[in-house]
Parts: sequence; C-alpha cells; structure tokens
Amino acid sequence: MNKEKYVIFGAGDFGHQALALLGKGNTAFFVDNDAAKAGTEIDGVPIHPFSAVKEELAGYRIIIAVSHKYVAEIEKQLAKCGLKAFDTFIAMQYQETKRKIAQRTDYLGVYRSAIRWINEHTIKEAAGKAIITTTAHPLGYPEVTGYYIPSLLRWGYRELAVDYAKWLLFIQKNDGSWYDTFDKKPYVFDSGQILKGLLAIREIYPAVDEAIQRGVAWILTNKRSDGRLTTPGEEAWGEKRTCSELVHLYCLSPILQAAEIFHRDDWKKAAEEILRYYKTEYYDAIMNFDLLSHFYAYVMEALLDLGEIDMAREAMAKIASIQTAEGAVPGYHDVHWVCSTGLFQLALVWFRLGDIEHGDAAFQYACKLQNSSGGWYGSYPMGGDNTNDYFPTEEISWAAKYFLDALYYKNKADFNASAPLFKDYIAPSDGRYRELRRIVEETCPPGGDNRVLDVGCGKGRYLNNLLADRSDIQFFGVDISRSVVDEKTEHRIDWREGSLTNLPFPDDTFAVTYACESLEHAVDIESAVREMARVTKPGGRIVVIDKNAVALGALEITPWEQWFDEEGLADMMRPFCHDVSIVHDVDYEDHFQKDLFSVWIGTVKG
Repeated sequence: MNKEKYVIFGAGDFGHQALALLGKGNTAFFVDNDAAKAGTEIDGVPIHPFSAVKEELAGYRIIIAVSHKYVAEIEKQLAKCGLKAFDTFIAMQYQETKRKIAQRTDYLGVYRSAIRWINEHTIKEAAGKAIITTTAHPLGYPEVTGYYIPSLLRWGYRELAVDYAKWLLFIQKNDGSWYDTFDKKPYVFDSGQILKGLLAIREIYPAVDEAIQRGVAWILTNKRSDGRLTTPGEEAWGEKRTCSELVHLYCLSPILQAAEIFHRDDWKKAAEEILRYYKTEYYDAIMNFDLLSHFYAYVMEALLDLGEIDMAREAMAKIASIQTAEGAVPGYHDVHWVCSTGLFQLALVWFRLGDIEHGDAAFQYACKLQNSSGGWYGSYPMGGDNTNDYFPTEEISWAAKYFLDALYYKNKADFNASAPLFKDYIAPSDGRYRELRRIVEETCPPGGDNRVLDVGCGKGRYLNNLLADRSDIQFFGVDISRSVVDEKTEHRIDWREGSLTNLPFPDDTFAVTYACESLEHAVDIESAVREMARVTKPGGRIVVIDKNAVALGALEITPWEQWFDEEGLADMMRPFCHDVSIVHDVDYEDHFQKDLFSVWIGTVKG
C-alpha cells in the first residue's frame, strides 16, 4: 500500500480519462462495482471488484471517476466502509481545465484590442467617417476604408460601415474613380477595393448603386484590347518587387458581382478577358512568391474569389514549404522579417482552402505581434534581424482589417472541420429544449404571423423538435457554413448562411430569436446580442441558452470560447430589452450539474 499512489473508483469512460490525467505510474489499480470487469485491465492497470479490495483502500488516494449522477452513491458506499478521504475526478478535471484556461493565449483580448484600435483611428470626414492610413499619416484612406466595410459588417458594426460608405460616395470623382490618400491620382486597385465595400453594403444602404456602376465603368476604361488592366498611376506601389499589376486580379470579383447585379454581360466578358490575360502572360509570377507577402496574398485571395482553386492550392503549397515551425512566412521569399498583414492574408487563404494547420500557425504568429495599442506595425524582424523596411515603425490600418478577415475564415474552417461531430438530436425532455419550447409557446400564439430564428443552428436539432411541436410557425436557421445542413432539414426549414454578428435578415423580422450554445463562439458577444435584437420584432424575445461562467472548468473550452457571467450578459441585453430574466441550473441530457447551464430571456424594446 502506498499513500502516494491513486486508486481510481470507476473503470468506465471517466476512469479512462482519470488515468490519462493521473498517469499509469501513479495509479495502483481500478475499483469497480461491475463484477464482469474483475480481472481485466485498462492500459495495463488492473481492475478489481470493490468487495475484494475494500479493506486495502485506506492506504491509497482514492479518486471517484464516474458521472455526476453516480458520485453521491459511491461516496456513501465508501463512507460505510469508514473511508472519508477521497476526491472526485470531476473536481480534479475542473482544476486542471481552469489551469489550462489561465495559461492560454488571450486571443479574445487580441480581438477586443483590434476593435478598440479601429474605433480610435476612425476619423470624421465630410459626410461620413474613414479609417486612417497609418499612425504617421492619420488621413482618411479611401481604398482601405472601402475594403473595411465587408469586415465591419461581418463583425456587426453596421452603423460604422454605413458611415464609411457615405464618405466614399462623397469623395468619388466625376469620372467614377477614387484617388489615393493625398488626392493626387486615381488608382484602379484602390477603386476596385472601394467597390468591394459598396457592394457589401448596398442592401443596407441602396444609395451606393449609382456609385458602383460609375466605378466599374471607370475601371474598365483602363482595360487594353489584349486584356491587360493598366492604371493611371503606380507611384504609390513602391518598387516593382513590392507590388505589380498582378494585384488587379483582386479587382475582378467586384466587377463580376456588379455585372450579375446590374445585368451587364459586357462587364462580365471584360473581367473574364482580364483574368485570361494574366493567367496567360503572368502564370509563373502568379505561381511563384516574389512580391511582398501582403501583395502576393492579394493575388492568392483573388484566385479563390475567381474560382481558380487549384492554382491557389499549388501556389500556397510553395509558401507552406518556407513557413517556419513557429508559423512565420518572410515578407519576401529571401528576407528574415515578416509582414504583419501578409501573415493574416496568407492565413485566411489557407483557411479558405481548408488548410487549418498552416493557417493557424500563421494567424497565431501574427496575433502575437500585436502592439499594446491594439494595432500592428507593417513589419517585424524575425530573430535578430532588424532590416524590415515595410512600415517598421508605423501602425497600418489594413493589418487590423485582415486580422478580422482571417479570424472570420478561421471560424468557418474550424466549423467545417468539426461539423461531423455536431449532434443532430436533442431529447424533448432535455431541460434546454423544454425552456425554449416554453418561451416559443408563450410568445407565438396559434394563428399569428410567427417566425422563429435559430442563430448558430448547427444540424437543426432544436429546430426539428420545434417544427414537430409547432408546425404552424415558420422556422429559420443561420450558421456560418452549409456543411452541416442535411437535405431533410434544408427542405423543412428556411436555412441561410451567416454568422451571429451578421444575420442576413431585415430589422424586426422574428417573434423569437434564440442561440443555444452558439453565443459562446461569437467572439464579439455585444455585437451578436445587438444583431439578435435588431432582427427581432418589438415585444418579441431574444433567448440565450448557454454555459455559466461560475462553472468554468467543468468542460474543456477552445481559446476563442467564452462562458457568461449571468448578470454580465443580462447587462449586455438590457440596452435592447426592457425586461431580462434568467433561469438557473437547467438540466441537460438527463443530467443535472449545478450552475452549468442558464437561460437568458429578453423582451425586445419597441
């Protein structure tokens, strides 16, 4: 007998997990009440029946490793034998998980700091607002202000996105072009990026439609008969090795999108001719990394936008071959420093290709470069090298934009990778579903024009139950990717692609909008709550069913996941809801675990 050795009571799944945590070298044996397990082993550790070894247990450190509902029963069993010194694996797991959480990189802090930087470096301009160029040149930057708009919309900052669009309309030239920061010359690339933003916001702010059409028409005046897309000025590009006209490929997707919207087959044909020209004349340059990573990544993302997936995959495989173990990719192929924006852009391309390993490495490396201000310099040395010369002492506005984009595509890639693990069934008796059904019944009387939205619906397990209970209600589901939607769910429920911070619906659409174990993944909780309230009718309900921060440590969580303080989340809901109530200690999957699940219910203000 050895007081330094553990005995694990329970030779099931929890016992396996306890052995992994404690280690075989520290474990004497297992104890179990199931006589059929006697004489067998788990990873070489023997299993004994309780009756055979109960007299010896006082000499060991006992760990009860069973589910919550059996812990009390085994505690009584041990107490009857005079054994009162024992711990539970659940408690040990809590402490271990809390330790891991405390040691993890604060990526949520990176996001919050980046949003703060954007707000602090947005300036008022005539008719609207703009993002600055760099901290050394705090002037409104038309190009970056334009391509910030889709990023702001994805993360729930609709009002700011509209303000950016208003400024861009105000500064558009009579010929349809947009100029550089210093208002010296028009640029095709800059105008193309502004079009990306205006196209993204046109359903919210329709006044942009005329500007879009004029902008596309101007860009195409720079197209030569052979398909080459020139530009009136190249001064802002720097030396040839930094940038090249290859970046004009990144202007083609907005032209094609506008061609479809405004039924302009001539625009579509022109964009296809431009793509064909660059694929023919510049194929080697496209496929081999010889530009600043920031500009080369524009080309890679353009290939994805244009459906040239195989080209992008082949080119990115070459980039992967020079990525360091820490995740760094040099700013040029032959230097020892990194471009912050280039790292985020390459990460998002990898994420879009489903290459999470290389994407995560680049993304995490770039996140760790963030300055205390929340922004990023243009470049950083690798190791002792200090030859970086791409905005080495100025914080650049486009770095934060591409951080937001990379994070969005990371979430989408992670979602797609984990989709096979998502559950497609929840028992009608589950406490989480019972609470949701009760709220829907209270809010949606029969015969009304009732619509209900599941935000972060996964495989639609809550929706399927609700539809069975209330076939008179029209149900909608939103999630970040179509990869989890099966055919039977898609045909029965109006399913849309979107995110918690960017719901693809008009204001005041739903009687109930709910999020079940999805808000914890939203990253920007306040934006998600604001979006839920926006799409809900006055007097309707927004409902959150999720995990309580008091129970943090009960389960493993990802670096981007967050659990909620009950009053803290209620306070976030109160600006949009005149009444917020909380249901505590909700049971789940036939289990009860104190403090784990809560339900927040808000009645939306008129």
